[in-house]
Amino acid sequence: MLSIDRLSLDYQARYCEENVWRLLAHSQLEARRSWAVIVSSQSGHVVALRQSAGRPGDGLVCWDYHVFAVVDDPDGTRLALDLDSDIPFPCPLARYLAESFPPMRQPRRRPIFRVIAAADYLTGLASDRSHMRKPDGSYFAPPPPWPAPGGGKRNTLLSWIDVSCNSPGARYDLVQMCAFAA
Repeated sequence: MLSIDRLSLDYQARYCEENVWRLLAHSQLEARRSWAVIVSSQSGHVVALRQSAGRPGDGLVCWDYHVFAVVDDPDGTRLALDLDSDIPFPCPLARYLAESFPPMRQPRRRPIFRVIAAADYLTGLASDRSHMRKPDGSYFAPPPPWPAPGGGKRNTLLSWIDVSCNSPGARYDLVQMCAFAA
């Protein structure tokens, strides 16, 4: 199984899209099939469990979106890499999905997974970090010390979070995402 030291990776709390962007560029993932997965919903809220920033006990948190990585292991296992989770890193994707995303009764709150090939994510992601700013211009959470992805290109992050947009990547519901994990 992939062995990667989680503590050696670049990480900034509350900037999951950038953490994954940097993770997918890591030398240990270069030769492997990998993807970024943006989790969103029609309601604009994603309920996730086992998140480090979540409540004590079950790690429940309600994000506006979340991003994690998926990589194929040589043994055929598809692995999830979530830097914000207390689940083992890496973790078999099927287990990660089962432990992270509880069933939701309301259709608008069910997670939708946008699965984007790593190469497309690395070249296409652009963020001006505006989604992390308060009305007065200050940040909700300190920004990472590295430059924002995209180098001044038009901000793509917000359209990628929007579940009504058809691209990039493929959109899956939880059942389809579990099939992708198999």
